Amino acid sequence: MQSLRQLLEQHPSLLVIDSSSTRVEAVLWQRGSLTPAQVVHCDGEASAALPEVTAQALAAVALTVRALDAVAFCAGPGSVLGIRLAAASLRAWRAINPSLALFSYQSLPLLAAAHPAHAIVADARRDSWHVVRPESPDQIQRLTTAQLGPLACISPLGTPATFRRWSSLPSEVTLHPLTYSAAALLCAASDTPFFTPSSEPEAFLADTPSYVTWTPQIHQAPGSRLAS
Repeated sequence: MQSLRQLLEQHPSLLVIDSSSTRVEAVLWQRGSLTPAQVVHCDGEASAALPEVTAQALAAVALTVRALDAVAFCAGPGSVLGIRLAAASLRAWRAINPSLALFSYQSLPLLAAAHPAHAIVADARRDSWHVVRPESPDQIQRLTTAQLGPLACISPLGTPATFRRWSSLPSEVTLHPLTYSAAALLCAASDTPFFTPSSEPEAFLADTPSYVTWTPQIHQAPGSRLAS
C-alpha cells in the first residue's frame, strides 16, 4: 500500500474519485503540492454526478483522461451503484490510456484515521454493519445490529454523514455523524498508506462470494423412459 505523498512523488498528476456517498467528489493533485489543484463535488445520483465532477476537475487544469498519469477510486464500503460506476469508469479510461496507473482505497479506514477514538460504522444492509474498530483501523469487519450495542459501550460510534442508511438501530445505540470528504481526509493523512494498486477495479466485498456449480440433468418420473 502507498500513501498520497508517495503517489505524488511517482506521478505528475493524480485524480481521485469518490462515489461512495450521496456526495460525489473528484479531487485532482499535481506533483509538487499536497494541496489539491481542484476539488469538485456534487450531491445527487452517481450516474449523473460522477461524469460531471470528473469533467470539471480535469477541465479546470486543461487535462484529459489521455494525459492523466494515475487515478484512484474509493472501492467502498458505501453506495454499491456509485462505486461500481467508478470502477467501470476506470476500466474504460484504461482502454483509452493503457499506461494509466490505477489505485483503490477504502472509505471507513480513511475516516477512522481522522477519528482514532471512534469505531466507524456504515450500514451494510440486511441488518448488518461494516465496522472499523479503533484498535484495528485498517481492517473492516461485519457485525449484526445486535452487536452494535456492546461495541457502543467500548467506543463512541461514528458514521459518515453522507452515507445512506437503511437498518434500524437499537434504542441504546447512537451514531455520531462525521464529515466525509476524500480531499480533506487524504490531505490530513498524506503519509498514511491507503492506496492499493488495482489492475481490475472492483467494488469492495465484505465476504468472498461462493458459488454452487450447476450440473444440467434431465429429470423424469421414476420408471418412465425418454421417447427415442
